[in-house]
Amino acid sequence: MTPPREKKFLFIHIMKTGGTSFADIIGNNFPAEERYPDACIDRDADIFRRIEAYLFAPNLVADVNALQGRLRMVRGHVPYAVRTLLHDSYVAMTLLREPVERTLSYLKHCRRYHSEHQKLALEEIYEDQWFNASFIHNYQTKLFSMSAEETLAEDRLLAGAPELPPRRAMGDGIPLPPDVEAFRQRSPGRISLECFAASTGVIDVDDSRLSTAKQNLSAVEIVGVTEHYDRFLKRLIEQYGWQIKAIPHRHAGEEETVSAEFRRRIASDNAYDMALYEHAKSLSAMAPVQ
Repeated sequence: MTPPREKKFLFIHIMKTGGTSFADIIGNNFPAEERYPDACIDRDADIFRRIEAYLFAPNLVADVNALQGRLRMVRGHVPYAVRTLLHDSYVAMTLLREPVERTLSYLKHCRRYHSEHQKLALEEIYEDQWFNASFIHNYQTKLFSMSAEETLAEDRLLAGAPELPPRRAMGDGIPLPPDVEAFRQRSPGRISLECFAASTGVIDVDDSRLSTAKQNLSAVEIVGVTEHYDRFLKRLIEQYGWQIKAIPHRHAGEEETVSAEFRRRIASDNAYDMALYEHAKSLSAMAPVQ
């Protein structure tokens, strides 16, 4: 049994929810020419193109719609509203994660991959206003409440940063203006992400946003939570015929002592995400509709 050919799938991949390990399962169920971004990226494509394909919503929408009728699996780090911009109809799926654990995982990711964060404590990285506003503060609620217009917008967060060249110029090897190069030297992680990811930092989450996020999440056919990854995979097997030979264990990041006070602060700062996560848990526990 394999996924029916008439079914097409869209995976809204929220950062640090365990979705990266899901890529191997996707690869085992769909050939490269039928899945995005693989179908749109040459084997020798540079890292700029690969990141752009996965994070930059306008490009994802354009690429996927250009291949209308040919793709059966689409995935990316993009807001839910992308679904309304695609011409084909997709079965949507996503994973949410308990907000405190997702935040701690993201902070560790920053320290591992961003040179500006490498020597900082997790609490210090949390104080980085741009990263906190863009990828931590009620981030899951933002992704599920953004409009199509917000999803395609290229607004930047925080004043004082230099004007960036056109996106393609950032990746073609042309020397950057001195002020931009100095900015890149100070914060290479930030400047690379500002080129691609929708700036959720410009959004203020409120009760209305939470209501919209809950409605949109309820419209997702397969909702999972990282803490019950096995349940998410079993629904794909039972409802849609995916081939998954073994339910993999979720990879746990490195252990690190985190104070109870810091955990409480994260939970308080992300109260809307805490509420959305509770909604996701209830959806993930629902029996499949036969």
